[in-house]
Amino acid sequence: MIVGIEFAVAPSPADLRIETAISRDDEATIVATVAADIDAVQRDFDRRFSSRPAVYVFATNETYGLGLQRLFGYSAATAKFVADNSVSFFEPSLLTIAANWQAIGDRRPIAAIRHELTHRLTLDACAPRCDLVPAWLNEGEARLQEALVPGGDWRLLRVRYEAASMAATETLIPLNTLVSQLSWNALTDWAGYYKYQEAARATELLRADIGGETPIARLYDRLRRGENVAQAYSALTSRSFDDFVAGLGARMREGLPRGPAIVTVATAPEGAGASYLLYGFAPSSTVSVTITSVHSTETWPLTVSPFGASFDGLGPERARGIYTISVQYQGQVLTVKLTKSTAGAIGDLR
Repeated sequence: MIVGIEFAVAPSPADLRIETAISRDDEATIVATVAADIDAVQRDFDRRFSSRPAVYVFATNETYGLGLQRLFGYSAATAKFVADNSVSFFEPSLLTIAANWQAIGDRRPIAAIRHELTHRLTLDACAPRCDLVPAWLNEGEARLQEALVPGGDWRLLRVRYEAASMAATETLIPLNTLVSQLSWNALTDWAGYYKYQEAARATELLRADIGGETPIARLYDRLRRGENVAQAYSALTSRSFDDFVAGLGARMREGLPRGPAIVTVATAPEGAGASYLLYGFAPSSTVSVTITSVHSTETWPLTVSPFGASFDGLGPERARGIYTISVQYQGQVLTVKLTKSTAGAIGDLR
């Protein structure tokens, strides 16, 4: 019993504690996920954790909020705010991670804990010069790690195409305004989501420029020695960091169909299913979406985000088959085919 909540200590390379209200099957999933996440993050940084990461997995929204208050020592108001605005959280002063299984357990693959483990190992990798790590790099690497979990194609698609939509609609957030954690945290609502996509894509492009087996490890090696990101980038790539920043918009759009457009992927947040993403539309514009199968046709209005994109999918309950997605926008009709290869719910013929 810890902070009034009963946990089981799980066999793990982490100091992993799982609330006993979580089922045995889910407990096994969490144990396997955390082990794979630790291996992946350590490979990426080419270093091991200095100590076993402390990870607490709470069963419900209620116990997650309670844990933030009792375990992390947050005030009731702060704990409620964090619980309402996160599904997992890393507290640097305690080197401890909390995760809300009710919020993350239905997503496939599970990625939130890997995000927090990335933050945890970043603290080891940047010491003693963690002041040189901009928020966009810290958060961008953590979001990118989520998208790189095997089976997370839909997450990587979102990172790349939603960042491309920001570039196409000229709504990219200036990178120099995402340096301090305070300014990062100040962006909420839609910008609070899209800042992660932009930062992850910028980090992915930064890694590609640095190259090698472990580009993040190479970067942090220089940060530890007192170089800032611009200096380290220039030394590792023989290019100007100012040019990197200036070229981000063009590179985010490069190689992708010119928007407005629709892109599809044969995976979904629920695991079974398929997904589609609209990108490059006028910010906050309203379009008409039609989904047609051999069984039915459905049409509804959709308002895209202020960054010109919208993500949706065919849930696991829909019947197996080929679907046509059509979007009417400014007098034109965009159409794609989307195949759902898994069986749906019995009796659902949509």
